[in-house]
Amino acid sequence: MTSAYPNGNGSQGREPKRSLFPDAIAIPPEVLARHRALILDPAVAARTKRGDRPFSTVYRADTLLVPVGEVQSLVPGPDGVSRNEINQELAKVGAQLVPGPEQNTDERGTRGVPVPLVRLTDEVADQAPDPWTALVALRDRFGDRVRHFGLDHLVMCSSVAVEGAPVSHGGMVGGTPVSHGGSVGGSVALHTGSRNPVAMLMAQPPRPGPMADGRRPVVAVLDTGIGPHPWWSKHAPGDPIIEVSQEFQNLLALHEAVPPGPTELAPLFDPEDVPNEIQPLLGLIDSHAGHGTFVAGLVHQMCPAAKILSLRVLHTDGFSTEGSLLLALHWLAERVESGDPAQMVDIVSLSLGFYPETTDPEKVVQVRDAVERLTNLGVLVVAAGGNDATTRPFMPAAFGHGTGTATSGIELLSGIGARNAPGLTTAAFSNWGDWISRWAPGDALVSTVPTWDGAALAGLRLPDGGILGGRLRSAPDPDDLRSGFAVWAGTSFATPVVSGLLAQAMVDDPAAGKTDTVSRAKQALIATDAELARRCWQ
Repeated sequence: MTSAYPNGNGSQGREPKRSLFPDAIAIPPEVLARHRALILDPAVAARTKRGDRPFSTVYRADTLLVPVGEVQSLVPGPDGVSRNEINQELAKVGAQLVPGPEQNTDERGTRGVPVPLVRLTDEVADQAPDPWTALVALRDRFGDRVRHFGLDHLVMCSSVAVEGAPVSHGGMVGGTPVSHGGSVGGSVALHTGSRNPVAMLMAQPPRPGPMADGRRPVVAVLDTGIGPHPWWSKHAPGDPIIEVSQEFQNLLALHEAVPPGPTELAPLFDPEDVPNEIQPLLGLIDSHAGHGTFVAGLVHQMCPAAKILSLRVLHTDGFSTEGSLLLALHWLAERVESGDPAQMVDIVSLSLGFYPETTDPEKVVQVRDAVERLTNLGVLVVAAGGNDATTRPFMPAAFGHGTGTATSGIELLSGIGARNAPGLTTAAFSNWGDWISRWAPGDALVSTVPTWDGAALAGLRLPDGGILGGRLRSAPDPDDLRSGFAVWAGTSFATPVVSGLLAQAMVDDPAAGKTDTVSRAKQALIATDAELARRCWQ
């Protein structure tokens, strides 16, 4: 049976339009192999007894996050058998958790550490145990008892991809993939800048003295590390702009202590960013090498008085793991809890995040607990909102105190969205939600990059003036970063802009150091909100 299509306003009674966010996360197999990762497919993934349908997420294929206080009980006895109730339940799905020798400690608490998930027997199987299936089995059996058990999610930085970078999040417009770069021929360009070299003719901002209490605000940047740049050497003796911690990098290297295969990345034992090559025979620099240096430069531009504590947690392809992020956040909290002014951290800048298998921030307990440990100490946390033009919550930004249902979020955590360069319109790539609490330019920003020169050459090179010319005439060289500056885009970079403004608010506050840390952090937020409004960004 057919009927005529109604004329005029004939839509009365028809199904209303729905707003859907993408459920798919697309990452090429070579990147998954590099990080020993899987993509959870909601269509075939195991479900709990209640029938809860997970969302797509990316996670380590061979580990589960386990509360550190439970790890010792998982160690097998002298007969090689673990009698822990967790492993007894996992045996029903042919798996067991086997901590490494370095994990056999008496440390207590709920901080998640990655514990290897292995087959129960030596029998040949067609595939290794799936951490998601194992987690579903534990949740069905133990409920809230395993609330702090979880997948070891892959964490990704929130800058748009460098041309040729291997990550696609599956965004579609009009049936064709969204172009995240400048384009000619009809596709839509969503940003300006993709680590493109530029010349900076302005001088480095002058560095004033410390705050009224005799110290500088400290901004911890968790990123790809710091690379060489002339700005970092221009400081008074004993008063560096950039601080690194070999102690932390040693802990992280131990945390990642799995011998890398030929396709896997080595542990991040060095605090310095390096120009890893994604194709060694061609010498092409990895997509996000220099990301941490770019972020640090933006903090320095917004608050020259700040000290930047650089912790290298992201690999040069822009990925890390939730377990590594947790280690860094708790390590920072321990510094602050020591009470030593030299160990103080005021702001944590996170140009990274992940999409978990749930859209309910209350269920992502490990990272939320780590963030709240910091904010309860008066440390401000600033987190990128993500670059996929979606309303799907991006953690940890989605823990923030925003509007609507997000008013119950963490007050001292800011989820950051990106504006275009003038600050008056929202960047097309930026995520949106009531958990986005603050906005700043994240498109076409100029900042510091390591002074590297990659193997890629300009598309055009010939002698200038014919054979008599003394120089080459060429098109731009895409990875010649020897100018020390580049243009890039992403909520990754709106984030340090806000972090720098918060640090500057502390510098400008004559009462800094005279109030408790939580009150000082709240005052910095109030001052920063006023500055964001003055600049018409908010």
